[in-house]
Amino acid sequence: MKKYNWQPTDAQFLEALLFASGSDGSAPLLEVLLMADAADGTVFEAKEVEEAVLKLVAAGVVTIKKNQLTISPAFLQQYEEQTIQEGLTENNELLLNLLQEQPISEETIKAAKEDTLKKYKLKNQYQAYKEQFGG
Repeated sequence: MKKYNWQPTDAQFLEALLFASGSDGSAPLLEVLLMADAADGTVFEAKEVEEAVLKLVAAGVVTIKKNQLTISPAFLQQYEEQTIQEGLTENNELLLNLLQEQPISEETIKAAKEDTLKKYKLKNQYQAYKEQFGG
C-alpha cells in the first residue's frame, strides 16, 4: 500500500489557491497556476498539480464544483485561527503543518481519483494552461 505524505509543493499549491480565491475560497485551476507563477515564480509540473489536487480532495481540504477548486470552510477557519495566533509570516510552513493534520487514506485517494478528478479533467485543464501560457 502506497503511503501518501504531504509535500512542500502541496502547501505551495494550496497557498496559490488561497491567494487566487475570492471570498468564497474558490478559484479555477488556471488562476491558481497563474497566481503561483506571479507570487514567487513557481511553475508546477503536471504531476505536481495532479498529486496536490488529489491529496487535497482526498483529505477533504478542497472540493471541486463547477470547475472551481474550493477550500473547505473548516480548513479556512483553521487556517485563519493559525494565522491570527502565529501572525502573518511565511504561509508555506504553516500550511504544511496544517496539512499534516489532515488524514489521507488509500480509500479517500481511490474515491478522489475515480470520482472527483475524473469528472474534473485535470490533465486537460493543465494542458490548456500550458498551451496558453507556454512552458
